[in-house]
Order: sequence, then structure tokens, then C-alpha cells
Amino acid sequence: MRLSNCIVLLTMLPLFLGGCAGKEGESPGPASGPWPDDEAAEGWKMTANSRVFGFTTQNRYAYCPSVVEMADGSSEVFFCGNPVANVMVDNIYHFTVSSDMSRTAPVRVLQPGAPGRWDNQHACDPSVVKGKFRFNGADYVYAMFYLGCTVEYYYNEVGVAFANDLSAREWVKYPLPVVSKTWQYDGDQPCGGGVSWGVGQPSAISLDKGGKVLLSYTIGDVDGTRIVLRELDMSDMDDMRVGAAVTMSNAGLLNIGKTGLDYTCNSDIALDEESNSVVMVRPVQPHPLVYPAFINESLEVDRLDFEAFRNGVGTWEPLFRISPAETGFPRNHNAAIGRDEYGHIVGGDVLRVWYTVAKAAPDVAPSEGMHAEWTYEIYRAEFSFEN
Repeated sequence: MRLSNCIVLLTMLPLFLGGCAGKEGESPGPASGPWPDDEAAEGWKMTANSRVFGFTTQNRYAYCPSVVEMADGSSEVFFCGNPVANVMVDNIYHFTVSSDMSRTAPVRVLQPGAPGRWDNQHACDPSVVKGKFRFNGADYVYAMFYLGCTVEYYYNEVGVAFANDLSAREWVKYPLPVVSKTWQYDGDQPCGGGVSWGVGQPSAISLDKGGKVLLSYTIGDVDGTRIVLRELDMSDMDDMRVGAAVTMSNAGLLNIGKTGLDYTCNSDIALDEESNSVVMVRPVQPHPLVYPAFINESLEVDRLDFEAFRNGVGTWEPLFRISPAETGFPRNHNAAIGRDEYGHIVGGDVLRVWYTVAKAAPDVAPSEGMHAEWTYEIYRAEFSFEN
């Protein structure tokens, strides 16, 4: 959406945001560990890039992956798609990718709620994490956080659903949002000539391999757009405990031309336990001017000390960018880091980024049958550090 101090609704899907305002905070310096230092950060190289999936020529979209990479080399992929051609209603799908890049057929596993529910318009932005969760007298192994809304493109909130198998065909929804919009009254919040976007785009990591989860998500309201963190204890959903909100630092994050401080939103987070740091993939601002101007052309992977991240301070260290020059697509957006079941970096020397591509004008246009959304497909890039 158009860059502004708050969210003005000018586009279609609930995922896209406008300008962001974050807190810079103080810097404890870059994280230590197996990652390269600042001077060597440009040594990251893309060593592989593969198409994973898309609803080709069906006027349907596949985007916004959340990926659990398994020990046997396979990956469990959750993503956002629309079940009916030419109808932009977000549902969450799942498929399995084998180590040889073959995959199972996508299956819809979460859909918008019934009329009157808080999530009856869209269900999108999955983030899946393993733990120990109890809900309605039953124990569950996996939690899927997701964005839901009751108005078509905004009024977003964050919910959660549960299952005991990553291949489950149905996930059991908690009936209410776990993170609600920031304004306390019913109805829209006026914002800059439009209305506020709400909260969404969750990314969850396990803190104890039990019921404690660190959830990051985007807020768009009258105070601007920013990423916020909360600690949730979901050991027993009858007594769910939600910690105080901490605004994430955006210090060290540079804009597309590296000429000034960037804002960010719609980011995926992974924990690297070995170096006690977090790794983030984020969109790089500002948006391009040519249609589709509501999605970004480049992504960036950054890292930050974990404790600084949790406390809303610190200076991010850029590792590498994913741009049209590397991918061959004019738009690269809505990405995820390959993580294990707990949201942690998978061991090894390769970092995988799963991301969405799209075409741009003149190949697409905001008209019937030509929308850029119909060109959304999921790709996987592998990056390694070369000394």
C-alpha cells in the first residue's frame, strides 16, 4: 500500500501494508557465532534457486509460505491461496516437498470462519510451531498462527489453530483472536483518510519446546506500522497468558537505495540457538512505482542478538538481499526462512529462503484476468557463505 504514517487501504489482499514506524533502540553490537562478521557479510551467495509451486494459468495465487524443514530433508510447506479462480479469498494450504523437490498435491487445511466469526473473510499468513498445547481438554503438538479478518481487506487480527500432525487435513481453531486489534471499540479506526489495517502477519518461535511461544507480528494503526513481540504461554488455552508488547528495533535496516533507515513489516523470524541470535527475512522499502506497486521488489535477510531482539533494542546486521537481479522476477515478496519444528535455524552451512515472486506491468494490469496476484508463485533459494 501507499507509504504513509498509518495504513490507507488502497489494494486488495489483507497482507499488504503501508508505511511503518519502529523504535531504533540502543545497540549491543552484532551477534557472535557461526555467522560471518560485518566485513564479510557480502560473502553470502545464492547457490540454488528453484520453483516450488504455483497455480499456473488458473487465475489463483500461491504466496506467503511458512516452512518446517525436517531432519530427513523434506519440508512441510503451508501457504496462502484462493480456492476459486478469480475470487480473492485467502485460505491456508499444505503440501510436502521431498529432498528431490518432488511434492505432494496441495490440500486446503484452514479456511475463513462461518458468518459472524472474527475470521469470516480471510485466513492467511500461517506460522507453524511445535510445542505442548492444551485446548478444550485435548493436548496438541502443533500450533498454527494466522491472520483473520471480518472485513474484506482490513480489521485484521491474529488467531491460532491446533493439530497433532503437520499433514492434518483440519486444524482446530481457538474461537477468539490471541492478539486483537489495538483500538478498544467496535468498528474501524479512522487513519490518514482511510482506516487502520489492524494486526497480523505472525511469526512464532518456541521458547521452551513446550507452551511458551515468542510471537512477532505487524501492527498498522494511527501510530504507524511496526513489528511487535509478545510472549505467549499457551500451555493451557483456558488460562492463556499474553505478555506485554515490545516494539522491535529497526536500527540498522536500510531502504532500497541504502540511503536511509528503512521500516519493516511482514517479516519471518528464526532463532539460531548456536549464536543466540535471530535471523529475519523482510521486505525492503519503499515499494516500486509501477504496478503492482503494493508489493516489494526485494527482500533482505538480517540478524540480531536474541536478547536485544526480545527487548526491542539493538542494531540489525544485514546479511544479503534477494533482488530481481538474482531471481529474474520484478517482484520478490512474502518470504519465510526454512526453520525446524520449533522455529529454529536448521543446522548446516546453507540458509534457505522460501519466497513469493510476481510479474509486473506491462505483463500484468489491474483489470479482469490480468491481476498481478495470478502470477504469485513460491520459490526456494539456497544461500551459502563463501570465504
